Amino acid sequence: MPLLRITNGFDQLADIKLFERASFIHQQMSLYATVFPSPTPSMPLLKTTIDEYQAALTTAGDRGRTLITHKNVLREQLIDLLHNLGYYVLYIAQGDRQIAMQSGFTLAKEPTRRVFAAPANLQLTYTSQIGEMLVRVKAVRGSGSYIYRYTADATQKVESWQNTSCTSAKCKITGLTPGTLYYFCVGLVGSNDQVLYSNVRSKMAV
Repeated sequence: MPLLRITNGFDQLADIKLFERASFIHQQMSLYATVFPSPTPSMPLLKTTIDEYQAALTTAGDRGRTLITHKNVLREQLIDLLHNLGYYVLYIAQGDRQIAMQSGFTLAKEPTRRVFAAPANLQLTYTSQIGEMLVRVKAVRGSGSYIYRYTADATQKVESWQNTSCTSAKCKITGLTPGTLYYFCVGLVGSNDQVLYSNVRSKMAV
């Protein structure tokens, strides 16, 4: 289920902007009453609080600390109602962004899923150790990890491949039999554990 998050930032809104946002949400929730049949808090309660808050905005102005305090109390009450209403909307939406947007609440942007290409420039290099091969590819920024695969089977049957995982774009493969031709490829682990593999290259172990 996709994770939805509401990002209206009610606490940071100026008084008039909060009134406008709350009124718009009430309008949308009422318009889509069949989508949101039993909101908590109820629409009548939200409308009453919005109207009282609007009246307090008009009377507060510069007319004294008591009226301003009353306006601020109503502001907090309205924000609390909107927060609770947001929880209800997310519950009803069940991860469906389109449904949640009908409520009038502002949703956080969906994370951009990065698309990776298969590893490129596969290189095989001998090291100073017998039976060891340094395998490397061009590093991919933001990648999770790499899977290094190798086999001595010329037919490259699926079950013949051996795997080694590394977080780097290069990895030393040890325990190879000198004089044996090995086949290598590298897989890049991307989003949702998707793996993209490079082309296969071969080199004889020494």
